[in-house]
Parts: sequence; structure tokens; C-alpha cells
Amino acid sequence: MGMHLLQKMGWKPGEGLGKEKTGTLEPLLLEVKLNKRGLVANEETQRKRKAKQPINPKNVQGKHPVSLLGEYACKNKLGAPTYELCFECGPDHKKNFLFKVSLNGMEFKPNVASPNKKEAKANAATLCLQKMGVIS
Repeated sequence: MGMHLLQKMGWKPGEGLGKEKTGTLEPLLLEVKLNKRGLVANEETQRKRKAKQPINPKNVQGKHPVSLLGEYACKNKLGAPTYELCFECGPDHKKNFLFKVSLNGMEFKPNVASPNKKEAKANAATLCLQKMGVIS
């Protein structure tokens, strides 16, 4: 489209651009950026790596165990924890649930069933965090 517009204004292929036709004849070469770091200087890319720090037990009290386990697994590159319903019993109006959680090839299953699924998942996550030494 651009070449067509230039030809309408009198430009011929092979001529330079500009009033005196002294512009470059070759197109500008673009540098292709393949990484996803953005446009930064080389000095800015060198960052100091932080050592892995265990999660502070003082910060644990305000978080739900399931979200805490997910954050811990993500931070330590253990993969996402998977929760599986192991046991469900009782009448429809009063069921008990037991979940097990799998993380990094290990399975953690609490001994006591819970009256709802949310609490059962939280119990499994708490047991996993205790066995891994994140919380006491």
C-alpha cells in the first residue's frame, strides 16, 4: 500500500527517497526480540537472586491452609497440589467427607472426616503443611 502511494506521487522503484532522491535504497533491518523481558538496558537485567526463605509461621494465621499450600508449592516449584475425595458417607442431610492431597509425589490423608468439603480440604492441606514443616 505504501509503495503504491509513493508511485502515485512520482517515485519509481530503485530511486532514493526525499526531495533530492538521496535516501537509502535498502529497507531498514529490524532487530527481532525473541525474549519476553521488555526493552531494558543490559545493566538492568542483572538481578541478585534471593535465597529461598521458609514461610514465616506468624503470617500463616491469617491465610486459609489450601491457599497457603498452593503458594508454598508454587514458590518451591513442587507443582500444584491435587485434592481427591477419598471417603464420603452418611445420609444426604449429614454427610462426612475425607480428602487426601498429593504434592510432589507424596500423599497426605488426615484421620478424621469433616462435615463439609471445604473443611475436609483444609484439614488435608493443614496436615500436608505440618508434615512438610511449614507450620507447627
